[in-house]
Amino acid sequence: MNYPAPYDSTMLNIGEEKQYFFDDLVIESVENVSRNWHQPQKSPESPVIKKDQPWEHLTYFTANAGHVLYDPDEEIFKCWYTDWDKPEIRSGEPAIGQSVFRTLYAESEDGIQWRKPILGVEEIDGYPTNVTVPDGYNLGPVRDPHEPDPQKRYKALYTRFVPGGDVADKYALVSPDGRQWRVLEERPQFGRQGAQLDDVLILNYNPHGRYFVLNTRHYDMYAVARNLSNPVVGHWTLPYYPADWRRMNKRRVWQAESADMIHWGEPYPILVPDAQSAELDETFYCFVQYPMGDVTLGFLNIYNYVSNTMRIRLVYSRDGKTWYHLKRGQPFLEPGGEGTWDAYMVTMSSPPLTAGDELWIYHGGSSNHHDWWITGAREGLSVPEAHDISQVNYALGLAKLRLDGFVSLSANAVRPGIFITRPIISSGNKLVINARCGTGGSLAAEVVDINDRVLPGFSRSECDVFTGDAVRHVVSWQGRTDIPVKATERAEYPGPEIERFRKIRFYMNNVDLYSFQLASSPE
Repeated sequence: MNYPAPYDSTMLNIGEEKQYFFDDLVIESVENVSRNWHQPQKSPESPVIKKDQPWEHLTYFTANAGHVLYDPDEEIFKCWYTDWDKPEIRSGEPAIGQSVFRTLYAESEDGIQWRKPILGVEEIDGYPTNVTVPDGYNLGPVRDPHEPDPQKRYKALYTRFVPGGDVADKYALVSPDGRQWRVLEERPQFGRQGAQLDDVLILNYNPHGRYFVLNTRHYDMYAVARNLSNPVVGHWTLPYYPADWRRMNKRRVWQAESADMIHWGEPYPILVPDAQSAELDETFYCFVQYPMGDVTLGFLNIYNYVSNTMRIRLVYSRDGKTWYHLKRGQPFLEPGGEGTWDAYMVTMSSPPLTAGDELWIYHGGSSNHHDWWITGAREGLSVPEAHDISQVNYALGLAKLRLDGFVSLSANAVRPGIFITRPIISSGNKLVINARCGTGGSLAAEVVDINDRVLPGFSRSECDVFTGDAVRHVVSWQGRTDIPVKATERAEYPGPEIERFRKIRFYMNNVDLYSFQLASSPE
């Protein structure tokens, strides 16, 4: 694992944010405690959305082509996905030839049973349909809770693609509800690139700064000075030149910001495959980010050229710009393998959604490979999906994870463990934990000052020991929950800064601790 360098002392003023264990910021010491990574469980209801309407051609649930959001006003889940009408691609045509793309819409009260409402936007072969954007390819939506005009509550970027067109052409849209969209006359401008980018648009909204963040690709991602004297295979893939930045042409992630969805800063690279983060044939296809307190967790879609498969890896950042790979590059979510509906590809286009005490992770999946079916016939590949479109099946799946359950500090039942925090500042006066005890497991805590003196009444022996399984448990000491704090006054030098800091000692036995929080009013 790589660590942010340097940490800063101000980061130990944690406010009332939950503290997770992606890195060692709040860890002063551990004994008999390990860091455990956890994977979501794929739901047996999956796939939850698939091709089932006569007007649908190929429901293209892959990276950046199937987004799910929850609307708190309507109290429903909403999904936007791409339908791909792909004719045979002839020699000399671009990779997607004369294809027709549309953005379709589905919705659900429970996130499991979905309906595809007739929207009246476009008919196909005489069928009224759930088409929401007739020429929409890779629409990336976001809901803006601070927009004063209710007709612009939803915003999106998309590629307006016409057969034989250019996937670089980008437009902005607005909508009151995500069903009926209006294309803005003024086209978005991305720094020096104008209204052109490559074909990935993962849109995020920062509620604190009230600006938009776009994870994307650069228009000139493939424009490198290749060594033309070297022989090449000349198919879908490109030659790769390790440790040569001027010839970097792998798929990778750029980011840009905007306050109005129209004027965007110059995209800058944030995740680039190199010898430390990727194998020879690994590329970074697209990227979804998810704020968690002071940390932003990222879901990096990994595409392997040779196996032609995709999976998801975790990264994280404390500033939103510098990202570090977690779990030593091991997958967070993987394809199901031969014989499953998501046998070869698993992808994410939108962040997890909170559903009670769980995180629901919607993911694309397919029983086909990434591009063998697209250009395989033209290339003469001897794989069935290159010659039989019926073997190409994309759908939307659901995986579930404990709330905040990505990583835990864990002690087993053999030897007890101790986790001690660094001195932290918080105005919160209640200790809230997310923890799960195994058989006979327990967790107790005590609160100490910066000199490791136990606060009167908050010792380990006075703690009401936790032995259960809860995502939000308020720790108590003989029934008391209010911890003395003096975190509201600014420290001056020299001054009484010693009184602002608290440390917490966790005594652990056969337990997973997923997070802790100092809060004034627990959720």
